[in-house]
Amino acid sequence: MPSRSSKALLAAVTAAALLLTGCVNTAAGETPGTGGKTAASANNGTLRYAIWSNPKGTFNPLLYFTDYDRAVIFNVYSRLVVLDEKQGYQPSLAKGFEYSEDGRTLTFTLPTDVTWHDGKPLTAEDVAFTYTATADPAFPLDTPEFAQQLSGFEAYHSGASTTLEGIQVVDPQTVAFTFDKPYAAALSYFADRPVLAKHVWEGTPVAQWNDATELLTHPVGTGPFVFDKFVSDQYVSLTRNEKYFGGAPKLGSLIFKVTNAETAQTQLINGELDVAELSSFNRADLDTYETAGVKIVEQTGTSAQYLTLDTKNPKFADERVRQAVVTGINRQGIIDSLLYGHGTLFNTNAHPKDPYYPASGIDDYAFDPKRAAALLEEAGWVDSDGDGIREKGGERLTLTLNFPTGNKTRELSAPIIQSNLKDIGIDVQLVSADFNSTLAILQNPETSFDGVLMGGSFRPGQYSNNHWWERYESPALTTLATEFNSTIDDSARKKAVGEWLTEINRIALRAWLYIPNVGFAVSPTVTKFTPYPYETFNGVNEWTVKG
Repeated sequence: MPSRSSKALLAAVTAAALLLTGCVNTAAGETPGTGGKTAASANNGTLRYAIWSNPKGTFNPLLYFTDYDRAVIFNVYSRLVVLDEKQGYQPSLAKGFEYSEDGRTLTFTLPTDVTWHDGKPLTAEDVAFTYTATADPAFPLDTPEFAQQLSGFEAYHSGASTTLEGIQVVDPQTVAFTFDKPYAAALSYFADRPVLAKHVWEGTPVAQWNDATELLTHPVGTGPFVFDKFVSDQYVSLTRNEKYFGGAPKLGSLIFKVTNAETAQTQLINGELDVAELSSFNRADLDTYETAGVKIVEQTGTSAQYLTLDTKNPKFADERVRQAVVTGINRQGIIDSLLYGHGTLFNTNAHPKDPYYPASGIDDYAFDPKRAAALLEEAGWVDSDGDGIREKGGERLTLTLNFPTGNKTRELSAPIIQSNLKDIGIDVQLVSADFNSTLAILQNPETSFDGVLMGGSFRPGQYSNNHWWERYESPALTTLATEFNSTIDDSARKKAVGEWLTEINRIALRAWLYIPNVGFAVSPTVTKFTPYPYETFNGVNEWTVKG
């Protein structure tokens, strides 16, 4: 556990992670990995957990993009640390962690008796291998900010050195990470990215990891469940890990079932599903569940929905046009009509309950069609022919709005946005596709787009300046990001983060739509289901299904 000398640093890091604190109707539960090694009970049941879209099958903790892949990954793999209910960091796969006096080195100690699902022992080599890969010049995604902060990153990334100075295996059960400067977001990165098995992945060049289909779709981890089978568009099945370090799960298997949100209620009431995230807070739906004895668990939302705009697209390069789009959408109306009030507005790239969310200076972009119209006029977009659509230089102001299927609320928000923006002179065309096809639009930097409806999870303590969705570059934002990521002084970090969030708000980097509350419909046969914000699978090894 952290030493007394590191208390000030840990206080700052933990404070930075306190994004959310409230849960509704959730019982307290143990954090995964903190329990003793208890034998599995006689409960060998299968819990069927509904997911709304097909996982992409990228079951690698460093490469995944979707929450559907993430759900599988967080049950197959283990993380060095996890978040407790107050968003503090607790050891999980790691036995303990400690910062150096200067705050630059973070050392983890590992247990001696954890094994991978194939029986190989976990060692510090696995941890070092995992995070060294993110600094490899051939890493198939953008280099994480975490890797760039490590000592010796430039030399390793450029090929000048064959070793990464910032990651050191001290002994088989000890690994140390050293950063050029104190890096406050380090623990939040480890809480988000589980550890890979070196012996499984080292035989495949890092540059080929995204194409290693067999490895990606047959993950080997140390988590509570062992991967069994992935049937695309149908389900992912996992089975109990009898040797899980946190105690063998009570469940015999956990199945993530790709489900239509429109039929999930019937399936759950009929016993074909056991847990389903609510796709609607419609009072009639809640009453139907409760009449059938189904439990409703609701908590503060940890993910948000956006209208992402391509800022390199000439139509949306002008911040006034982007500001007009945000102002012209009745976002509160979406919350009231589609979420039945179970949601929150936000206006920059952080949750409003983030302790560093600016107390003032944030434009709330309240729904105001007149203000939106004036902004478009200022930007040179006018309706010169009286057809209701604005033009500039002979070009009509159109917006092709791509959105994925699978999330009913998001699907229903698209025509509302279309109608709102038409009222201010923007012609919106709706294009829907499956989730992965829509995501591919954003993933390919060569693909130009107008707007994409997409969601994303907040990462406690992480303030990323990688705006790959918008393809936006700003020296000012980069400078502020450097400031808040290289200090452990809480007041200095809060000031820099606040300025960064305020600037993102001013330039309307995207149209922030809403943060839906998270609700779960839970079969009365399920016990010990105790999620909290950011840790949906808290205590999953204790979940049971009564026969």
